[in-house]
Amino acid sequence: MRVNHTGEVCAQALYQGQALVARSKETREKLINAAQEEADHLAWCEARLKELEAAPSRLNPLFYMASFALGAATALAGDKVSLGFVHATEERVASHLKAHLKALPGEDRKSQLILQQMLTDEERHGEEALSHGGKEFPRPIKDVMSLASQVMTRTTYWV
Repeated sequence: MRVNHTGEVCAQALYQGQALVARSKETREKLINAAQEEADHLAWCEARLKELEAAPSRLNPLFYMASFALGAATALAGDKVSLGFVHATEERVASHLKAHLKALPGEDRKSQLILQQMLTDEERHGEEALSHGGKEFPRPIKDVMSLASQVMTRTTYWV
């Protein structure tokens, strides 16, 4: 759950960075609305961490700053790229959540319900980003994004 919590910290930062620099009011509003849903996910993960008597990653401030800067940088490239980045990111997140759901013990129903709702929301965010003009990223860029997400997931699992 610590990894999912850090992912939600990063999502907040990405959306906030993108919204700050978004070119159109409509794109900014879409990003802000998605960030509000991500805030729910963050709260759910935080509450579940407490229930599991686990601590959030000590790397969260670093990941927040890096994600905010990355969000702002993608928004500088324009709304199509920014929304495409949302789509590609949410694809990576959905893949992680699906794997995590399979790996969870069957008796951890609380975590399953949280992650299932997050998965539904993340997939919707990605599809909405494309339907609002996002540019589909090519496979090599998505592969680099997957490598970067693996660094985050592996480090936050331990630290």
